[in-house]
Amino acid sequence: MVNVPDDIEKTDLLFPHARIVKLVREKTKEGQYVRKSVYYGLNLLLESIADEIAENMVKTENAYIEKTDLDRAARKYENIELILKEKERIIKHLRAMEEDVNKLSRDIEKAALE
Repeated sequence: MVNVPDDIEKTDLLFPHARIVKLVREKTKEGQYVRKSVYYGLNLLLESIADEIAENMVKTENAYIEKTDLDRAARKYENIELILKEKERIIKHLRAMEEDVNKLSRDIEKAALE
């Protein structure tokens, strides 16, 4: 959860506020309104992500930071979509297995009563 302080100012933000506002407004539907805290929260979240990537990216023994260092540092964020899809696939598989177990249980109970 992104903590947005009540007393935050645009000057406290890492990324240009106008760019964040434009980015969000380009995605909103007609009639949708966005609260100010959403813009600030998104900016703070992006700052947190950029900070973590930068911190991990510089953990290299090389004199130059290369694109491969950036790729390594950002990998966890790029893999999130794949992980979520895999999670959904596993959940569906487990539900199907649960239904099979329940059916087998009912068949055993039915056979025991006969």
